[in-house]
Amino acid sequence: MTGRQIRILITFLSGVFLGALDQNILGPALTSIIRDFNISPKWGVWAVTVYTLMYAVSMPITAKIADKFGRRKVFMVGITLFALGSLISGLSDNLYQLLIGRAIQAIGGGGILPIAVAEIGLAFPKEQRGKALGLYGATWGIASITAPLLGGFFVEHLSWPWLFWVNIPAVMVILLLAFTLPENAETSERQFKAMDIKGSMLTGAIIFCFMLGLSHIQGHLGITGIFKPNVYLFLLAGMALLPLLIYVEKRAEDPVINLKFFQNSSLTIVFLMALLSGVVMMSILFLPAYVEYVLDFPAGRASYMVLPLAMASVITSPLGGAIADRFGAPKAIFFGFTSSTIGSIILALLASSVLPISLETVIPLVMATIGLVFLGAGLGLVIGSPLNLLVIGQVDRQEVTSGLAVMTVIRSLGNTLGPVIMGGLLATATALGHPREGFTDIFFVVTFVSLLGMILTISLKRIQKSA
Repeated sequence: MTGRQIRILITFLSGVFLGALDQNILGPALTSIIRDFNISPKWGVWAVTVYTLMYAVSMPITAKIADKFGRRKVFMVGITLFALGSLISGLSDNLYQLLIGRAIQAIGGGGILPIAVAEIGLAFPKEQRGKALGLYGATWGIASITAPLLGGFFVEHLSWPWLFWVNIPAVMVILLLAFTLPENAETSERQFKAMDIKGSMLTGAIIFCFMLGLSHIQGHLGITGIFKPNVYLFLLAGMALLPLLIYVEKRAEDPVINLKFFQNSSLTIVFLMALLSGVVMMSILFLPAYVEYVLDFPAGRASYMVLPLAMASVITSPLGGAIADRFGAPKAIFFGFTSSTIGSIILALLASSVLPISLETVIPLVMATIGLVFLGAGLGLVIGSPLNLLVIGQVDRQEVTSGLAVMTVIRSLGNTLGPVIMGGLLATATALGHPREGFTDIFFVVTFVSLLGMILTISLKRIQKSA
């Protein structure tokens, strides 16, 4: 590994860590924010929701700008906006100021992930790319583990604004690192093409409508949950705008969403696998409650049982990159979906009492740990490196950031859809007095989704062999 490659890894992995940290660090502080602002909990949740929405909306637009004018320049602008949003959020004394700060944070953060993946991936030769991107997956996993712990520490020993202020010195260090890195020459050729303003606006509006509509679905209402005005109106608006976006992008000189991405059968399958991986990933949200109800753990200790999953994900993410480098990304993804299938079957059967639970907590604890390790290993193998490798290998070098952004937004749709389906199953079972059945249903859904991922991987390998 050269000195230049090490500098690139340190710079962009630091940005990934900071961005991932801020997506998960606010949870422990929501109660304090709600109390300090004297607002209803349903409004306090918007501090998280507005970040998710603006992050997804800004990502493909920021990625296109990065491909046109230089990834590292846009990365530096984005991380500066991230710091500005952090400052505003930390200084806010009402919800509106906090939401403005979080929105600015998200707009800045929207470019960090795809740009970092593109820079790391392109800095290494093809035979080493998987291992390098595996470090990205491990960094994301470590940030996900660290975030709630740091959030709880700051809230307990300082105050919630420090969750945002701590970002500012970190950003200054990252900016200094990024400033020393030279810009890639190939990006300058695209500056002379007109920016796709109409396409950017339509893309942002469509993502906003779909994300907001899906997030408002009350899963326990079943199919009728879609027919609430704050759901179907947004979904219909998003669908109505799609034909207009296609019309505009076909005529754009340099479209923000290259429609050729979706004409590539291999890339389309990769996008579908990203959607499925997003759904599987969100099963993590229900694990503390699973441990509490199924294993009869105290509520305060239940979250610690998620650590085996997180550690397995951190460990297998670099492993997935090594497998992808040696045997190909589809094989790593197949192993990943197979692992998550095994893990979810174990967790589903344990919740349904099919597996033995007679020896107090010993057997179910061991079986649950095995299930969590398999599920976490599957996530690490799929999300860390292989999907990114496939996108980088299928798109033009000058559109790598845009391709990665499209995949990430599609995975975000899976992240939004997953809790709707799983939360609905759990809420329905709980209302009937059988919460364990809800957890059984949740992990059978994860099993089904993982099996679909395995089938898609086999289809991808067949397409690649016939090409």
